[in-house]
Amino acid sequence: MIRRDDVIAGYEELLGRAPESDDVISAHQASYINVQAFRASLRQSLEYQTKNGISASDPASSAQPSNWREGKTITPGNLDSFIASSDNLGPPGSPEVEEFWRSMRYVPQAKVNQNLDPFGEEYVAQQIAIYREISRRGIDQHSNELTDFTMADHIAGANPYTHQPPTSVALHVGRVSRAIQYSGLQIGDHVLDMGCGWGASCELMAFCGLEVTGLDINPHFVELVNTRAKRIGHKVSAVQGSFESIPGDGLYDAALYYESLHHAIKPWETLSLVHSRLKPGGKLMLAGEPVNEIWKHWGIRTDPLSIYCIRKFGWFESGWSADFISKCVKRSGFDVKHFAEETSSIGWIMIARKAG
Repeated sequence: MIRRDDVIAGYEELLGRAPESDDVISAHQASYINVQAFRASLRQSLEYQTKNGISASDPASSAQPSNWREGKTITPGNLDSFIASSDNLGPPGSPEVEEFWRSMRYVPQAKVNQNLDPFGEEYVAQQIAIYREISRRGIDQHSNELTDFTMADHIAGANPYTHQPPTSVALHVGRVSRAIQYSGLQIGDHVLDMGCGWGASCELMAFCGLEVTGLDINPHFVELVNTRAKRIGHKVSAVQGSFESIPGDGLYDAALYYESLHHAIKPWETLSLVHSRLKPGGKLMLAGEPVNEIWKHWGIRTDPLSIYCIRKFGWFESGWSADFISKCVKRSGFDVKHFAEETSSIGWIMIARKAG
């Protein structure tokens, strides 16, 4: 595995920019055993060739990989080819990969009866079978959902993402800000940030005058959030836990899931647990979550980026219809107060309230 610094240096020297995200850096680290192979892949990318005036007629610059012969359908049989062809073009988010992925969809081999009870064990088992078909591993979120990173870089950064471009950081800030705006929370209210990850949502809520407890399954994220909070002076603390286990017995004024609930295998169960940890009238905030019509109710997302992340990293990537996630929230004891799709790429935001 190559070093993180090798990836960053390669991008800056050959492409004149920083990598898009830590996930992209991790993907490169996992894909290449030496720096020479990694740099060769960057030189073969359309971005590098365009930047250096290499003719677009050069076969190496084609946005359609020469070893891909499967049209626009990803299947269990060509998953490895899909991953290799994507990596040969560049990182996720690059123009050439986006062009390659355009209109692609995964066609699962495992069958799903969408007339089954979507909350029932039989339906859940069928969706897990699709996950295993794609990932070729069992579900172990204590291992598969972890992210490796260089702690010092993220502690010192202006924001905990550190290497994401300003446009991406602004997107995250916009999503969380909208949820806070619609929530009706007051200065000093205590928010539980479920699956807080890097902690950007924790920091933004603290900046707005809220007290925040972040929860994450990754102990390194917990360390990062606590160290940055101490450095900045925010009223933020983080604890290690999971969607199935929230440490302590205190009650909160609100709970936020930002880009995290879709990693829950049974979202209705974690929502019920959070409901029990909120004060009467407590608020539930969902933002940056995948609401779509891929499945009648819910299931593994079949877009290229989700398939890439499931196959390469083992992440559990699900999504739900608007009707189904509304039912999950109501089933867990909340009244939905706001649920709408935001403009542009802000996505869906839901605010719900615990009765009482």
